[in-house]
Amino acid sequence: MLDSQSAAFAERVWEVASQLGNNAPKIADDIMGAAFPLTCSQARAEGAMRMLRTGIISKVKRILRNRHDVMTQTDFADRCDAFAPMVRDLRSKSYFVESAEEYVAVPDLIEDPDLLNDARHFMRRKGRECLPEADRLDALYTAVTGNACAAEMTGEVLS
Repeated sequence: MLDSQSAAFAERVWEVASQLGNNAPKIADDIMGAAFPLTCSQARAEGAMRMLRTGIISKVKRILRNRHDVMTQTDFADRCDAFAPMVRDLRSKSYFVESAEEYVAVPDLIEDPDLLNDARHFMRRKGRECLPEADRLDALYTAVTGNACAAEMTGEVLS
């Protein structure tokens, strides 16, 4: 996609987001046919529409997350000098707020503690959901790397 097309696509994403909210799948479904008519018809004909949609949703998510980086650079010293080190340590410029059903930029979270509270609870819940799965993967890794079954699968002979 050319830069001018990419900019036009991002602009369209924000137009649709203002109507539908920051829901990437809904936005992608709304604009992909008009934005990429030939690509969509070819993907449909080749049975690749689901993959195309997944890629477009990914791009829409990136656009939704990064808008504030460009459009609303904020000097955190304007808010409170104490926030600056904490904000620098954050890994993202925006976080998902479940009650708003969208990503919200950190400056906006700082201005609205209720949204910040929602974002931190959502992130913590997601973290707790991931830990048991990580434990199961650890167990699988241990079994695969140290088990006689693993040696059998690779054709190794145990001595």
